[in-house]
Order: sequence, then C-alpha cells, then structure tokens
Amino acid sequence: MMKSRQIEMLLYLLKVKKTTHEELAKKFEVSIKTIQRDIDTLSVMGIPVTCKKGNQGGILIDEKYKLSRTLLTNEDLQSIVFALSLYDSVSKRNHGEEILKKLALISPDMIYLLAKDANEYFVVDLFKEKLDLSGMVYEHINACLDEEYLLDITVGSERMKVAPISYVLRADGLYLYAFAEEYVLIKVSDILYSKVTGEEFERNFLQYEENQNIIVK
Repeated sequence: MMKSRQIEMLLYLLKVKKTTHEELAKKFEVSIKTIQRDIDTLSVMGIPVTCKKGNQGGILIDEKYKLSRTLLTNEDLQSIVFALSLYDSVSKRNHGEEILKKLALISPDMIYLLAKDANEYFVVDLFKEKLDLSGMVYEHINACLDEEYLLDITVGSERMKVAPISYVLRADGLYLYAFAEEYVLIKVSDILYSKVTGEEFERNFLQYEENQNIIVK
C-alpha cells in the first residue's frame, strides 16, 4: 500500500511531469535516499516513473499516464479510509479529511461511502483525551522511521540510542517499538529528550507481533 507522501508525490508528478530528486526531497522534507525508495515503490506498482541522468534528465512521468481507478483496489481504499479514521479518532489533529480529498480524485463515490461507513460503524474508545502527535518527539521518530536513522532519547534517567521499528497503540497509550541491543517498548509520552543522530541502521528486525522478548521501559 502506498504511503500518503507517495500519493502526494504522484499527484505532484502528474502536475509538473518532470522534477529532480533534490526538488522532491526539499518539497517533502525527506532525504534523497527516501525519495529514491518512494520512486522505486511507484515503479513497482506499475506507474511509469523513470529517472534519467544528465542535463536533460531528472524524474519524469509518462505524459500520457492518467490516474487510474485500478491504481488502488477497493480493499486498498477501505484499508486507507479505516486507517485514517483510526488516526483521527486518537489524534488531536484531524488529518484524514485532507488526504481523503486527494483519494477522491481516484474514486469519489467509493471514498465517500467508505468514509461514511468508517465514521458510523467504526468507533475507537481508547483514551479520555486524544494524543498530540505534532510534537517534536513525533517529528524525530517519524524522521528516523523514514530515513532509517538511530534516535537518541532520554527516558527517565536513562539515555540510549534506538533503532525505531514501529509505533504500537495499546490501551494505555502510544508506544515506540525499537531496538537498542535488545527489543524495547517505550511509551512515547515518557520520552523527555529526542534527537535524530544521522547514524544509519539496516531495517532487519523482528516485527512486534512476532516478538516474545520485548522489554517494556
């Protein structure tokens, strides 16, 4: 499934037809390495995006290509809509509507019906107060997840470097599942300090669901 950034990148390419890695990296505030991974993802999905070297090169999309209804299946759209509904139900910032407007370019009727179903039939009652996912700690975690950088954090009196693997939503809040010599689970609200180190790591870890040996910090 495509990430929101990759959908936005595709829409941008359809608008400008030609751009560069540097321009996309600046526009979406990620590294050139991440942009290349996103372009590879679009290509694997059959979207005619190509990279050419030289003065006349750059990132190009076939001028004849149009956003197709076959880009995402009904199941894909349903998964995205329900994921957005879940996100909005726990977050103070309602980001779902903004993304749904973009998805409506693919299938407006289907998106409307799925969003209506999600709002009426899918209720999340986990926290008394919604989470503020716009803080600096979340920005640092998201950057490290995207760029595969180690994250320098302080939890209580302990300082450590961790490789972020994923967020984990539990009944008592949002946690970060990470690796730091051992697999750890850290409540995000307990992180007192965070910094993106710029030190790269290889994403080759056990997924949370598969791991029976996780230390809760």
